[in-house]
Amino acid sequence: MDEANQTLRVVNDLVAFIQKRGYEPGERLPSERDLTSRFAVGRGVIREALAFLEASRFIERRRNSGIFLAAEMNQVSLETLVLYAKLGIPLDQRTLVECMEVRKILELQAITIACERRTEADLAALRSILARSEAALAAGESIADLDHEFHMAIFHATQNDIFLRVVTPFYLMSRQRRNAFFAESGHARTSHGHHVALVEAIEARNAGRAAELMNSHIGRVEQHYLAGENNWSKEQ
Repeated sequence: MDEANQTLRVVNDLVAFIQKRGYEPGERLPSERDLTSRFAVGRGVIREALAFLEASRFIERRRNSGIFLAAEMNQVSLETLVLYAKLGIPLDQRTLVECMEVRKILELQAITIACERRTEADLAALRSILARSEAALAAGESIADLDHEFHMAIFHATQNDIFLRVVTPFYLMSRQRRNAFFAESGHARTSHGHHVALVEAIEARNAGRAAELMNSHIGRVEQHYLAGENNWSKEQ
């Protein structure tokens, strides 16, 4: 394993270690020497991993004092959370819940606006995704990527590009969970049915119905994700 990949592995392992041990914000962490011994890697790899986490505002290194978990964990950027997700670093329960809460707010607002502003081209794009999803389901294939495309098409229908920029990190963070969710054919078929109903509501410009459907749709996925996160925590 080259040094770059080794560093990323140690970043992953170090965050998992911190979360498993339940360190509190501002609490002192083991020294570089202790971490080097614990993870059986060179001092340089540990320093690179710590530098990455410090730049991400996950930890603080204080001169002549040691290494500390950041006192203000809410300062970690969305971009950093996305990177953690790409590395396979699990989000803590509170961050996961808060991300889902913000995503739901954005989704509900977006579909309300989409009902008002959608164009025939937007409807055609949504119907195309539904048709491709139906074909994928019939072939026994995952619709995880099509699900992402579907929700992005709703944001596009708001005619507000900032919506797309704001919500994209939340979908990048949930990619692995979404893949696992849609690996189960029952989940995929049910979600597709929800998507069909959502398009019908958008076409009818029925914002109240669309918001009600979206709230139920996202709530179902939230429950699945949170149950999975709880199971993951119990296994550690």
